[in-house]
Amino acid sequence: MATLQVFPPSADNEALFAEIPGLRQTPVPVVAFDGAGPDGSLGPEAAGAVLVLHMTMVDEERTQAFWRQVALTCKAASQAKGFIRLIAFFDGLANWALGFWRTVEDAQAFARSSAHSAAIAEMHEKNFEYMHFAGLYRPVERRPRHAYCERCGAEVVMPQEACPSCGNQFADVFRLQAAH
Repeated sequence: MATLQVFPPSADNEALFAEIPGLRQTPVPVVAFDGAGPDGSLGPEAAGAVLVLHMTMVDEERTQAFWRQVALTCKAASQAKGFIRLIAFFDGLANWALGFWRTVEDAQAFARSSAHSAAIAEMHEKNFEYMHFAGLYRPVERRPRHAYCERCGAEVVMPQEACPSCGNQFADVFRLQAAH
């Protein structure tokens, strides 16, 4: 089985990125979590809906109230039917989150839940975001996810436990992350 690793760009590749007009690299953490149960081990090929969130901040105290509500709402979302995962990150001063759901209906059901309704009410009451956007999207074309066996080179449509050509076990990042 392959050992999954993270490799930052080399100095030569960093120089190539630096040639892109307007390039931003933001040194802040990425926050991500998976759904509970079997949905949390699925890859992007299972997403029938993608939630795009954006916000900006101007006030430290209100932003901390935002982060508190985000933690509570995300905890509830992680248990919701059809929730696959959420990834939040910064692009300079813009905060983004991408949420992956099995279906649009699953995402809309969570949006109507008491946990989400309370979060939205508090957002409007406390104005803890300077700017906010939320959009729910259906994929135009869902495509399969592929793995390339490091032992025999076979291309395999995921999810699979092992390579059908040589039996080598696959290190499926989504299955591994969901196990922790």
